[in-house]
Amino acid sequence: MSYEISKNITIRRTEDDWEFSFSSNEYGTVTVYLNEGLESMHGETTAIHIPKDCIQHFIDALRSFQ
Repeated sequence: MSYEISKNITIRRTEDDWEFSFSSNEYGTVTVYLNEGLESMHGETTAIHIPKDCIQHFIDALRSFQ
């Protein structure tokens, strides 16, 4: 029997009907989903996969926009 422990984080903006969902897999790859149109049946999802060895570079790039 095997188990998987995962961490999921969601940032949701209900006023504008979108959310960012962050999750990771057993290899440390982080996936960021942008879900738009949450209230409709035809919402769109865009995903980016960030390899474990690139996460810090991704964070640094985002911090440069602060």
